[in-house]
Amino acid sequence: MSLNSSRRQFLQAGLALPAAGLASSTGLESSFQEPPKVVYRTLGKTGLKVSGVGYGIGFVPITEVVARALDMGINYYDTSRDYNESEKIFSGVIKGRQRDKIVIATKSPSRKKDAIIKDLDKSLQELGVDYVDIWHLHARDTPAAIPDEAIEGLELCKQSGKARFIGFSCHDPNRMVDFVLKTGKFDVVQTTYSFPIGGIYRDQAIKRLHEGGVGVIAMKVVVALTGLNLKALDNPPATKGEGPLAGIKWVLQNPAIGTTVPHMKTIPELEMNFRAMSETYTPRDEKLLYVLNEQIRPDYCRMCYECSGQCAKGLPVTDVLRFLAYYDFCGNYHQAVVNFRDLGREIRDVRCSDCAECTIHCPNGVHVRDRLMRAQELLA
Repeated sequence: MSLNSSRRQFLQAGLALPAAGLASSTGLESSFQEPPKVVYRTLGKTGLKVSGVGYGIGFVPITEVVARALDMGINYYDTSRDYNESEKIFSGVIKGRQRDKIVIATKSPSRKKDAIIKDLDKSLQELGVDYVDIWHLHARDTPAAIPDEAIEGLELCKQSGKARFIGFSCHDPNRMVDFVLKTGKFDVVQTTYSFPIGGIYRDQAIKRLHEGGVGVIAMKVVVALTGLNLKALDNPPATKGEGPLAGIKWVLQNPAIGTTVPHMKTIPELEMNFRAMSETYTPRDEKLLYVLNEQIRPDYCRMCYECSGQCAKGLPVTDVLRFLAYYDFCGNYHQAVVNFRDLGREIRDVRCSDCAECTIHCPNGVHVRDRLMRAQELLA
């Protein structure tokens, strides 16, 4: 993608950032004058006071890191019924701690009313608690994915007292905002929001949810900025140091965001992200994010969904690229494979190498055909 002269100068200026500012996540010096602290936000109409930086504990929680986060005062924790042993592992960390100091959110992959209720009972058993604070439906990207009986199941879970509040997670809030506001049933929505995929693609939908009293939880907030499998990328990030910190600070600038759920694998990573709650977003952060965004441009899908319905062979392009990002940017091959293999056989068997020319022309400069071919080779 060509850059005009002003953008080129901006990029060059960013690349000239002092080396000290591009250090690894250990030993970073903060420009903030006060020690980092927890800053709590109100999560929509729930009234829950949640830490601006929460914790997506993922498929395999790192117990010592989760325990450290609890000690530091982070109080929002996100997991899912279909994250293998995640809930059970998390239960061991929170055992003996004061339950009302921890906000627990977990999710059901089911669509049937009875299954959603059973999933919650199983989650409570695995977590070792009497209730969860938020009970989500997992990965619902169209209204059709939330049938009436699913909503009924959620409401019954809430009425039973086993779930204080209800919601769902999605990757495209633009397709869901009208549905959420019309039904008036959901207390919260968890959705993708970050420097590469926020802004013009998300802000209006998130603003409308917030104004409607719906709590918004931002996920995928640093995925694009922490690429672990860097050798797999055409243009690996120059640094893994302050990118995530700047990225979370960018997200928290938006008052409509209730909390964030980055996954953190090390204590230095946790301590760095923790700073985002009490540090100001600066022009230097803006410049660093711009530089990183340009470097990952060919490889990272911004989830704008402009390509929806454009593939001649019917590929859900954004979804496939997101699954690949779980590996290339998160280092999680298991999550990438599980999601890819949930696609129908007719989709999994498509090979982009058979096409003479790709019908997708990404407005963000992603090398779509190359990335799809990599996903098909790696995950199929």
